[in-house]
Amino acid sequence: MANLSSLNQKWALDLLMDCLKINGITGKESAIAKHVASTLIKLGIPKNLIKHDSAHKEIPLPTECGNLIVTLPGTSSGPRLLFSTHLDTVPLCAGAIPLLKGKKITASGKTALGGDNRTGVACLMYLAAKLIRENIPHPPITLLFTVREESGLFGARYVKPQDLGNPAMGFNVDGRGPEGITIGAVGAERFEVEIFGRASHAGVYPEKGISSIMVASIAL
Repeated sequence: MANLSSLNQKWALDLLMDCLKINGITGKESAIAKHVASTLIKLGIPKNLIKHDSAHKEIPLPTECGNLIVTLPGTSSGPRLLFSTHLDTVPLCAGAIPLLKGKKITASGKTALGGDNRTGVACLMYLAAKLIRENIPHPPITLLFTVREESGLFGARYVKPQDLGNPAMGFNVDGRGPEGITIGAVGAERFEVEIFGRASHAGVYPEKGISSIMVASIAL
């Protein structure tokens, strides 16, 4: 467990390594959510400011828990700000064991690492730690840790704005580097289609057959 007594690069690295060690593939985020909540409580955030919403009850796929939402009161005036990230990793990260080699973190086995998006999770926890431990003035802030991002952005789809405190502006931490800011992106819809053809004798009754590949080609 990362040492919360100091805020520096080493602490940030320990925080990230702790997150990478916890399994939490898409739909199974309860363990990493508990880790985030317990770490924030140790930082001094009151337990009543940390909650789960009911998104998992509405998501049409099995999901262990709802989005984790932390609502911090402001210490200075200003509109509420939102910082978000996602808790889950892709299934290839199941059982990942992070290994630090020099300045690079890799998975020690054949799994994927899970840097997407445990780096974002660690970043938001460090943000909370920095504000609290150094008494930095800030407006009201909401931290949002969504579930099932990797399987269709489901946590974000089913979050309710009122549960976030109706923030005026939001920043999603899920990019390649801190120096890049994305101000627009396309959406995504995932669905599965099963097409059944009709078999027929190609020489005697070809007109009675239906080619599933042709139907799929026309649909696309």
